[in-house]
Amino acid sequence: MTRIPQMFEAAVVLSRLLRRAGINHAFHGGFLAVLLGSPRDTEELFCIVDRGFRSVREAVANVETISVAFSTWSNRLFVTYSEPIPSIEIEIILAGERGPRRLDQTTIQLIQQVPFLTPTEFMRAKVKVWAISAQSSDATDIAFVLTSYWSSLDINRIPEDIERFIQQYPQYAASWDALRARYE
Repeated sequence: MTRIPQMFEAAVVLSRLLRRAGINHAFHGGFLAVLLGSPRDTEELFCIVDRGFRSVREAVANVETISVAFSTWSNRLFVTYSEPIPSIEIEIILAGERGPRRLDQTTIQLIQQVPFLTPTEFMRAKVKVWAISAQSSDATDIAFVLTSYWSSLDINRIPEDIERFIQQYPQYAASWDALRARYE
């Protein structure tokens, strides 16, 4: 059963708190692909922030429906929104780590007033992660964005690892070739 409304509600709540604290942020993950039209059922949701973990912890402090967990061994911060059951976990990522360094109008799009990465930046982030982990879920998201949004992607922002992706998944070569042809 899909939890799109609950996932989006979690993003809205966290976004409101971060905005109130003056923290630039943008969401991405497999859930962004779902919002863009992918049929994949996923609860993968990340939030990139331009300030440190402490500022995020302070922004969500004393909010009844939100808890925070810091994993010291992996240097990761997780925010859990407990209003829906089961609760929704959002991993907080520092800007530049697995996404753009700058969160501005060139890297962010608003979806119902909530900031998400643009398709180009989402593709860039997913290709970088896929190059390291080769997860099929990341490949699914890359394939979806490449085939659905090739005409609006900025090839200059796509990592060279996309070539390895195309070698492994040649069925997506036509979309990659169409994107490259726009820049020739």
